[in-house]
Amino acid sequence: MDRLPPLKALRVFQVAAETGSFKLAAEKLFVTQAAVSQQIRLLEEFFSEQLFSRLNREVRLTPAGVRLLPHIQDAFGAIEQGCRVLAADPAPNQLKITSLPSFAARWLIPRLGSFQQAYPQFSCLVSTSCDLHDFSDDSQDLAIRFSSGGDAGLEERILTEDYILPVCHPLLLQEIESGQKKLSELPVLIDDSPELKEINSSFKQLCGGQNQVVLQLLDSSLQVDAALNGQGVAPVRFSLIYEYIQRGHLVCTLPYYWYSPYANYLVAPGSHFERPKVAAFSRWISEQAQTIDIHWEAFKKESGVEPLNSKV
Repeated sequence: MDRLPPLKALRVFQVAAETGSFKLAAEKLFVTQAAVSQQIRLLEEFFSEQLFSRLNREVRLTPAGVRLLPHIQDAFGAIEQGCRVLAADPAPNQLKITSLPSFAARWLIPRLGSFQQAYPQFSCLVSTSCDLHDFSDDSQDLAIRFSSGGDAGLEERILTEDYILPVCHPLLLQEIESGQKKLSELPVLIDDSPELKEINSSFKQLCGGQNQVVLQLLDSSLQVDAALNGQGVAPVRFSLIYEYIQRGHLVCTLPYYWYSPYANYLVAPGSHFERPKVAAFSRWISEQAQTIDIHWEAFKKESGVEPLNSKV
């Protein structure tokens, strides 16, 4: 069709069809019954089809009207949904993201420029926190979390699973391989998060026991910094360090890895994912996160590392 009928007439048709009465449609739309009749006649003239059979106290859809109604309902439903999404978002052009400090510093921020190039209409505000936002206000649109999932009342979309890899500075590994130092003599750099307790214990045993100096950190990003500075050996999430491994800044200390009990998730109320800015960001970051899996499979094949625990 070269043109569409007036939107107002289509809306009047929908209400009249759903109420089965021009009178009730007029009351619902706050217009006169004559105005309803006029809009219906306008629509029937446009289609050259009778849409209603006029009876004494009611109107009934003709076969043509029956065919038209579900399409009009779907169309207005989509319009109403879009309006609700915008109305519920006080800042539709500003994307507010909260992330763990480690993921923001080591992975998100270096890549965020490509999102802003692809979607220049959205500005980004990134904050960091180890606590999950409760979304009781509009201070955040979306959270990126490293968790086991199951946050009540929130929708979760997995980005990527993760793996814990033992790494150190290349010079430390050279000292071990040359016999200048023993692995058991090196400090162990531990992310003291509760979910990594068993992995940390396993790692310390592999390194030679419980008598080593242990640097306990509450942020994986600090753990990575300590390892990059040659302060010891560390079991670290692959997603945070694979680029350092590629550049030769970190090396795998032992031919093993652990399946992480946690994964990387996008977390928010379900309605937030309908916001255009959140939908765009979700698509973008999901595509970006695929590179983690690609690099992991390549690294695992090249290095021959073996798992020390079962996948949860």
